[in-house]
Amino acid sequence: MAKPAEVATTATTTTTTTTTTTTTTTTTTTTTTARPPRSILFQDKAHSVVLIDVPASIEEAQTSPAEARAGTVRSKRLVSSQALARPFTTPEPKDGKGGGSGLVDSVSDLMTAAAAAQALEVLRGQHAGCCCLPRINPEEACVAETRREKAAVFIPEGSVFLQGTIVSERDRFLVEAPQFDLIVLDPPWPNRSARRKKGNYNVADSLDSIRETLALIPIASHLAADGLVAVWITNKPGVMRLLTGSGGLLAQWGLEQVDEWTWLKITTSGEPIVDMASAWRRPWERIVIARRRGSKKSVPWRQRVLVSVPDLHSRKPNLRGLFEDVLPLGYKGLEVFARNLTAGWWAWGNEALKFQQREHWVDNIAVESSMYVSS
Repeated sequence: MAKPAEVATTATTTTTTTTTTTTTTTTTTTTTTARPPRSILFQDKAHSVVLIDVPASIEEAQTSPAEARAGTVRSKRLVSSQALARPFTTPEPKDGKGGGSGLVDSVSDLMTAAAAAQALEVLRGQHAGCCCLPRINPEEACVAETRREKAAVFIPEGSVFLQGTIVSERDRFLVEAPQFDLIVLDPPWPNRSARRKKGNYNVADSLDSIRETLALIPIASHLAADGLVAVWITNKPGVMRLLTGSGGLLAQWGLEQVDEWTWLKITTSGEPIVDMASAWRRPWERIVIARRRGSKKSVPWRQRVLVSVPDLHSRKPNLRGLFEDVLPLGYKGLEVFARNLTAGWWAWGNEALKFQQREHWVDNIAVESSMYVSS
C-alpha cells in the first residue's frame, strides 16, 4: 500500500528584496537652428543674403508660422506668372546720361548696387540649386470657376482685415486694433509705368497725396514698445526723402531708421532682370526698417538682400518669416496697403483681399468649403 503523501506543515516565508536603482538622467539641452520654411531656397550663414520664392512665401503665409516651418502640406497653391527666364531689354539714352530724366545715382543707390552685386556673388559661389520653385500658371491651372467660386475669398486662420481706404477704416482701426510687433507698409507710390499697366493696381497721383494718406496712419499708438516698421519704397529719390528726410514721415511717426533691405529681382538663371547700371530702371526695390526713437531694439543684419524671381507686378515676398529671428514667438503683425492676407495678422487696405480671391488659387488637396466666405 502506498504511503500517503506527507502534508507539509512548515511555513514558508518568502522574502522579497526590493532593490531601488537610482538612475541619474543628464539632460542635455541642444540648441538647434530652426528649419527654414520651404520658401527660403538659400541663405548665407549671416542670413544677410536670402533667396526667397515669392509665391511660396505667400502660400506659407496662409498657415501658422509653426506649420510653415514644419513643411505642412499646403492645401492651396497660388496661381502665378511664368517665371522670367531672360532679362528685360531696357532702352538706354544715347548720351548715356538720360537727359536728366533717368535715375540719379545717389550714395544710397551706389550702396544698394554694391550690396546687390555682392549678394549675386554669394549666390553664384554658394548656391547650386534652382532660383525659384515650380509655379502654377493660369493656363495650367484650368480651374472651372462658377460665379460662386469667383466670389469666394480664402480667409487664413486668425487673420483680420479692414477692407477699405485709410480714411474710411481709420476710426475702426483706432478702436479695435491692438499694438503690433511689426507693421509692414507697401504704399502705392506714384509710378507712371504701373499706371500704364492693365488691371486694378492703384497708385497715388503724387508724393504730396501719398504723404497725406500715410500721415493718417496711427503708427505711434499701435506699434509695440520694441516693435519694428518695414516700409517698401521705390527708387524715386523723393520717396526716400519723404520718409527719412528732416521732418519726414519717420520723424512724424516717432521712428528712426535702423536698416535698409534690398529686394533684388533676378531671372531663373540668376541674372538681374535688367542691367544694374541701367539709367532708367533698377532691378531692385528697397525696404526701410525703423524702430521707435530711443528704442534699444537691434537687428542682426546690415543691408540684408532678399533675392527672388519676381511674380505678378504687385506681388512681393511675404516678410513674416524673415522677422522671426528678432521678434517674439507668434508676434503680431499688420500689413497696410495689403493685397493678400497673412494668418494671424491684420491687413488694411482697399485691395486687402485682392489675391485671396478664388481665381488666384487652386486646390492642392481637398479642403472644406467652410474655408471660404462670400466677399
